[in-house]
Amino acid sequence: MHTDAIASFPIDSLTELKNRLGRCETIVCLGNGPSSEDPRLAGYQGGTLFRVNWIWAQRSWLTAPDMVFTADPDLVVLPRQPVIAFPTRVIGEPILQNGAANGHRPEAGYVYLDRFTPLLADFSQPQIPTNGALMVAMAAALRPARLVISGIDLYRHPQGKYPGGADNPEGYTDQHCAETDLDLIGRALADYDGNLVLLSDNLREALPQS
Repeated sequence: MHTDAIASFPIDSLTELKNRLGRCETIVCLGNGPSSEDPRLAGYQGGTLFRVNWIWAQRSWLTAPDMVFTADPDLVVLPRQPVIAFPTRVIGEPILQNGAANGHRPEAGYVYLDRFTPLLADFSQPQIPTNGALMVAMAAALRPARLVISGIDLYRHPQGKYPGGADNPEGYTDQHCAETDLDLIGRALADYDGNLVLLSDNLREALPQS
């Protein structure tokens, strides 16, 4: 076990996360859908960048995130480590321990969202929000002056599931569903009073209009 190698880096509250990330005037939230490479995002490259899982690391577009929301079993070592957020401790702890066994210590910090204050979502149900929805909820809770969201295409983008050409059309797994995601994202954005820039057309059309 490599508990000692990760024990010094947990982030348990919004206050701690704000201290770790520093001033977040603009937060850019990128899911993995094709709209995550919308050319308009070039205008926000100076913002605090949140990403989902690691598939984007295979491309050359916005690859230096400040925070990554993931449940992927393998960690990716980047020149500048991001804060890593896992949906639950049950998911995240073995991933971190495996990373520590291979010399990768989470020195930028990590979050177990089911043990985070405030609790952003209900993790007790069979279906829980995706990492993309959890990312948006966290970003909105941080109250940046501007929040940019793209790449959350609800698996309905005509270019496919990921950028780079038509590919696997498979959508949500049994553990996730669009309704759960839209409920969390809708509530998070309803409480957000800053400048919202929503570049994912499918998400904009699916959310309740206010």
